[in-house]
Amino acid sequence: MKSNRSNSQIVKRLIGFVDFLIYKIVIAVIFAVMGFFTSVLIPVILVELTFMVLAGKSISYLVLGILIILGILRGLFRYGEHYYGHYVAFRVLANYRQAIFRKLRHLAPAKLDQQDSGKLLKMIGEDVEALEVFFAHTLAPLTTASIITILLIPYYWRVNWLLAVIALLTYLLVAVVFPIVFANHLKPLLTKQNSERKQYMALFLESLKGMTDLLQYFTVKQKFNELDQKSQEVNQCERQVAMSQYIQMANSFFAIGLGISAFALVGVYLVEAEKQSLVQVIKAFVVFSSSFAPYLELSRLPLGFKRSILAAEHVFSLLDEVEPIKSGKGLYDVKINTIEVKNVSFSYQNRSQEILEQVNLSVEGPQMVGIIGESGSGKSTLMKLLMNWYQASSGQIIYNQQYREIAMDDLQSHFAYIPQIPQIFHQTIRENVTFGNRFITDEQILTVAKKCHLKERILQTEKGLDTVLSAEQKIFSSGELQRLELMRALLKDAEVYIFDEPTSNLDSLNEASLLQVIKSECQGIVFMISHRPSTVASCDQIYKMCDGQLYLVKGER
Repeated sequence: MKSNRSNSQIVKRLIGFVDFLIYKIVIAVIFAVMGFFTSVLIPVILVELTFMVLAGKSISYLVLGILIILGILRGLFRYGEHYYGHYVAFRVLANYRQAIFRKLRHLAPAKLDQQDSGKLLKMIGEDVEALEVFFAHTLAPLTTASIITILLIPYYWRVNWLLAVIALLTYLLVAVVFPIVFANHLKPLLTKQNSERKQYMALFLESLKGMTDLLQYFTVKQKFNELDQKSQEVNQCERQVAMSQYIQMANSFFAIGLGISAFALVGVYLVEAEKQSLVQVIKAFVVFSSSFAPYLELSRLPLGFKRSILAAEHVFSLLDEVEPIKSGKGLYDVKINTIEVKNVSFSYQNRSQEILEQVNLSVEGPQMVGIIGESGSGKSTLMKLLMNWYQASSGQIIYNQQYREIAMDDLQSHFAYIPQIPQIFHQTIRENVTFGNRFITDEQILTVAKKCHLKERILQTEKGLDTVLSAEQKIFSSGELQRLELMRALLKDAEVYIFDEPTSNLDSLNEASLLQVIKSECQGIVFMISHRPSTVASCDQIYKMCDGQLYLVKGER
């Protein structure tokens, strides 16, 4: 999606994000300018001392002491410049990460449920890191080079106006003209590189999540080949960007070489024509030839700057997303006992094709409803519409025969969603099944655990309910983890249970055991989403999702 923000708007917003740190940026610039002139002053003094020695004059220890002090100051100024520059950068990056995570919490669960996980991962990692270039390597160097130019050009002019013109033209070529030309050439390359990296990350994450299926269907090698091909495409983009940068740097050094040569030739002419002394010309030449560090830093700016602008576009696009209404006046004091879906259609953002088209469904509890269909047919999407994760493009979802706009948070206490892959956190068993609800007692937990045939297994763990679960330690099997998810749902005491492919990773024995517990313990409306007919066989009603439509297979409407 093309951004409506111009580069100047993005830069203005980035700068506005650091207004509370502006004094530290000023300190960084002061240190940079002082460090530059210290580094230039040292060789100028050495030139002066050389001519004094050639003239037979003695050098005092005071001058040598000044040189030593200047060398020490150069190091201190350099340290101060980097310290304050990077302090600003890292402080701002921390604030941006906090803003991104806060926004994701407000946009969840819909935003985290979308398929473009590679984009989010790249934003949290690479894009936020790319902003560091703007704050640490753009603002201060740009200001520093401008101040240095304003101070140096009058100095060259005092020696000779032609030297000032040569210096100014060289500085402009290196720090302005070449970077602008390079930036225009670089933009499409970076856009392509950015797109390729997002696709690679998304493919990589998809492969990790689907590793079980890949192993089951013997397609691991095929997926690895696909990843390898995508990796080579990413590397090709990287090489193109690097090659462009090398060419731009070569042009910059070529311009510097020409500038120094022209400066030297004019200097020789001035001395031979006796229009300026040899000492003054050599001093000016030393200053000029040692003054390119800040301009070379600016010449390298386009790559980092363009990446920063692209990164900022992605970050601001997320931060500017409209948040769904997540809290309101409450749903109903009574439990949900009927759900009616009337002519509901839905398509994901930036996709023209509708996932659901004029879907109708009527459910009255207590009842088990099975929905079968191929992967991607829209089964899970319909359930997420029921929970208000997304807003329907058209149509209505009516609860208890009443329709009104319902905030997402108001539905949470009424629904229990059990995903295909158990969501287990690095917390204790107690915290995993209660989600931090302190009003749920251990006695209630163990009572539910007994119903789920998991009580003895929990008590056998090292610390019982205080046992910490982690990805590294496989304490529970896949079937046991699924029953932990069921415990979490039952402890919530919801009226509507949604099981999304609950048996896809279970064998027949574990599937039968889990379904038996669901049928006996889940009271109210139960939706069973699966591509396995055996999973929904015991449901009161069974629907099939196909081509965005819902067809009744078993039961009465």
